[in-house]
Amino acid sequence: MISLIALAALTIWAVSAATSHSQWTSGQYPDLRGPTVVQCAAVMPRNKQHMYICDPDRILNNSQALALNRQLHDLAVGTPCHCQRRSQCTTGIAGIAFHFNRRSGTGTEGFHGFVVSIAIVQNLQMQMHSPSEAQLTERAESFCRALEGRWALGDCGNSVIVFVWQHYKKMIIWPARLAEKYVTIEERKNILHKVNELAQTDQWYEALSQVIGELRRELNGEEQGKVDTGTLSLLVAVGLAVLLTILITCCVCAFRCCGNLRGEDRPRPVRRAVERVDSLRETVLRRGSQLRRFKNIISP
Repeated sequence: MISLIALAALTIWAVSAATSHSQWTSGQYPDLRGPTVVQCAAVMPRNKQHMYICDPDRILNNSQALALNRQLHDLAVGTPCHCQRRSQCTTGIAGIAFHFNRRSGTGTEGFHGFVVSIAIVQNLQMQMHSPSEAQLTERAESFCRALEGRWALGDCGNSVIVFVWQHYKKMIIWPARLAEKYVTIEERKNILHKVNELAQTDQWYEALSQVIGELRRELNGEEQGKVDTGTLSLLVAVGLAVLLTILITCCVCAFRCCGNLRGEDRPRPVRRAVERVDSLRETVLRRGSQLRRFKNIISP
C-alpha cells in the first residue's frame, strides 16, 4: 500500500514537473476567454471573465497572481474608452463594473477602457539552440501576436499583452493598434528598463506590479501623435514651390523695372551688365553672319 502511494506521488510529481517545464506554443497555451482558462491559475476569481493573468507554469504563487489580477481589473475599469462605439467597451468582459442602483432597483453595466493581460511561460518551443537576443525577441513577439488574435480581449485594438519568458528572463509589452498610440516604442523601452533588474533576479511579482502601474499612467495620458511622412513631404514641396514662385516673380519684376529705365537713369552695375549683354549679342550676330557668308562662298 505504501509503495502504491509512493508510486502515485512520484507520478504526480513527474507530471507536474513535466508540465512546469513544458515548451509552449501559441496553440497549446490556455485561452483567457475559453474553457482552458482553468489552466491559467490554481485559484480563479468568481467571475472567470475577470481573469486577466495566465500562469500555467505557476511562476507566481496564488496570492501574487490574485493581487496582480486585481490590479489589472482596476486598470481596465480605470482607463477611458476610446472606441468609436461605447458597446465595444463592454464586449468580452460582461459585467466588469456592475453597479446596483438602490433607488431604481436595477443594475447598470459599467465600461472598461484598455484591457491589459499577462501571459507567463517558463519556456517557449524553439527550433534552435542558443538563440540570439534578436531571435528571442522575434519568437516572443510572434507568440504575443498569436495570443492577441486568440484572446481578442479588445474590440477596437484597446488591448495590451505583457509577456514574461521566465527561462530567458525576458519581458515583452505588446500593445494592439489603438493602445500603441498611448504606449509608444520608447515608452515601452523605458518601462522595461526600469524593471530589468527585478526581472533578472526573478522578482516577477514586483516587476509586473510596477509595469501595470506604468501602463495605467500611460494609458490614462494623451494620445501620442505620429508624424505623417506623406503629409510632411507634401508641405515641404508646397513650401519650396511657393518660395521659387516668389523668387522668380521678384526677378522678373526687377528685370522689367531696370529694362524700362533710361540708360542714364540705370545704376552703374546695371548699365555694365546691359552693355555686356548687348556686346555679346552683337558678337553672336556678327559671327552668325560671317558663318553664313562663308557657307555661301564655298557652296557651288
